[in-house]
This record gives sequence, structure tokens and C-alpha cells, in this order.
Amino acid sequence: MSATVSKATRYTLLLICLIFCVGCDQYTKKIAVENLQNKRPLTYFNNTLRMEYAENTGAFLSVGSGLSKPVRFFLLVVANAAFLLIVAGMLIFRWQMPLVQFIALSLLLAGGIGNLIDRVFLNGIVIDFLNIGLGPLRTGIFNVADMAITGGAILMLISWLFTKEPKQQNSDPQTTPPDQAAPTAAE
Repeated sequence: MSATVSKATRYTLLLICLIFCVGCDQYTKKIAVENLQNKRPLTYFNNTLRMEYAENTGAFLSVGSGLSKPVRFFLLVVANAAFLLIVAGMLIFRWQMPLVQFIALSLLLAGGIGNLIDRVFLNGIVIDFLNIGLGPLRTGIFNVADMAITGGAILMLISWLFTKEPKQQNSDPQTTPPDQAAPTAAE
């Protein structure tokens, strides 16, 4: 796909991303509650993939879980919802951004909505159930929404590192570097 994808196509991509990511996130969390809660972890591929139920009251890797409930509510529900509204606004009103950035923000929005749904309806808790690793090297326990957020963040970082801004032509001779200045009548 080129960077000149139409507005309708971008909004379709956004809608598909939201339905797929939020739907998968909520469905897999439902399965985790039904099949993993109060049970021993399930392991696959010589314990490379571990599925275990966890309730996370904090942010990524339980950061902030020790904060008071009102502070957690403000940071993880109110501030997060405000951030997601800003991201949604950027996707709607600045839709002509580079396509990779549009996709990255769509993933961030979808993952953020998935976890925000949990926080709102589960009294500040997010359901996590996936853990990967080799031997003693393991990730924290995460969910599908966290994968969308991480994928979006990685795409955004790649975009920022490798997308070059188009050079703007400057017609003001006082601010144009001497080697690029327009020829004068004496030349």
C-alpha cells in the first residue's frame, strides 16, 4: 500500500483494526477467566509459552499497582481515556499522516480501548494471561491488548527513525543558506 491511501480506505483499516484487536482481546480474556482462573498454568513448547491467569491493577508490568485506588483510577482510567481520545482525534482529523504511523496509532488505540474496557468494567483490573520466555528469561504476564499496544509503539518508533520529512523550500533569501541562495543580478 502506498502512503497515498484514501481517507475511506484508512477509516476502513482503522475500523477493522479496532474490531479485530478489541474483539480478540475481550474474547481471549473471557476464555482466560473461564479456563485459567484458580487453575495451574498451562505450558506449551517446553514452557516457552505459559498461559496463567493474572489480575493486573497497574499499568505495563504492574507499574503503579501500589498507588492508591483514586490515583490509579485517575492515571489508568481518566488520563488513559483522555489520551485515547487524542489518538482517535489524530486518526480522524490528521488521517493523511504516513500510513505506517496511521496503522501504529490504530494499534495503540485498539489496545488501549481493550484494556480500558477491563478497567472500567472490572473495577480497575486488567486480565492478563500470556507469558513467554526461555528458561529463566521470561516476559511479564500480558494480553492481546498489550500486544497491540507494543506493536503500535514499535511501528511508531520505526516510523520516527526511518521516515524522512520532506524538505521545505524556503523563498526567504535571508534565511536560505548561502550555498543554496538564488542567483543575484550580479552573477
